[in-house]
Amino acid sequence: MQDTTNKHRGRDRGHNTTSPFAMPGLGWKDTLLRVKRQIEANHATLIAASIAFYAFLGIFPAIAAFISIWGLAFDPQQVQGQIEMLSSVLPEDAASIIRQQALSVNNNAGTGMSITAIAGLVFTVYSASKGMKGLMAGLNIIYGEKEERGLIKLTLRTWVLTGAMMVMTILTLGTIAVLPPLIAWLPFGDTLTALLTYIRWPILLMLVITAITILYRYGPDRAPSRVSWISVGSVTATLLWAVGSIGFSIYIRNFSSYNQTYGTIGAVMVLLLWFWLSAFIVLLGAALNCELERQTREDTTTGKPKPMGERGAWAADTVARDNHDIGENAFTNVSSVPTGEDRHSDN
Repeated sequence: MQDTTNKHRGRDRGHNTTSPFAMPGLGWKDTLLRVKRQIEANHATLIAASIAFYAFLGIFPAIAAFISIWGLAFDPQQVQGQIEMLSSVLPEDAASIIRQQALSVNNNAGTGMSITAIAGLVFTVYSASKGMKGLMAGLNIIYGEKEERGLIKLTLRTWVLTGAMMVMTILTLGTIAVLPPLIAWLPFGDTLTALLTYIRWPILLMLVITAITILYRYGPDRAPSRVSWISVGSVTATLLWAVGSIGFSIYIRNFSSYNQTYGTIGAVMVLLLWFWLSAFIVLLGAALNCELERQTREDTTTGKPKPMGERGAWAADTVARDNHDIGENAFTNVSSVPTGEDRHSDN
């Protein structure tokens, strides 16, 4: 009996798991193999490219709006130092574009700043909302959902999420650019000041995790997942984004030849690639969450537990038959719940 039990446990794939943190090793293996297949099958790289385009479209009016709004209350010339700090998280070539644009806007600062701020904000919000709509469509594809929200509901959700991401961006910018001079101004000793300055980076990561969690929970057209089932993808995406950004910067600085290949637009290509990398990582985290949900037959959505087929989410209403099953109905939102025999398949 003991041998049989141990053998059964060794083949446990987590179909009765109530938390992703309790997922057994075989369950993780199945999940990760399906994530790879899903990313390929759903063309996540192409989806990330469209999101990156709208992010690139909105970055320059965002800079103009940021400097203009800053100039309404402070000396516009002071913003140059803040831009230098903000661009420290980007690859050098990408950061150079932002610095040059900031310098150009700074040199033209003066009368009409409020008009520039308003125009920049309008275009920034428009571009951001288009990018958000593309991201929501990408999340629907990853989560196997069909967009069925009406025009008004979808538009409102898009604008609310856009606003939430802009608030998170402002908080992030404040963490990077405003926190260090604020700490330096406070009457702390040198050691404590240095320690508090480094704390901004963990704070930045927590803000990014929060922003991605909001996207995963409210972006796709499905019943929201519980935070525990979203957090794995959110934390993974954030860590991959941080490591990927650093690695991309090192690669561009030491090994790439974008400037030789693309000439004067080499820096533009680097910035676009960084946006693409960021968008792809967000989609990758969503795919991880989706396949984790499909590894268990337990209800992963919020509210009272419901039986499969009534949860309002394709990932929660299906159980993957094996590590090859990424779902034939991902684009049609038709949930095919495996039979009891299929659910226990150990292929």
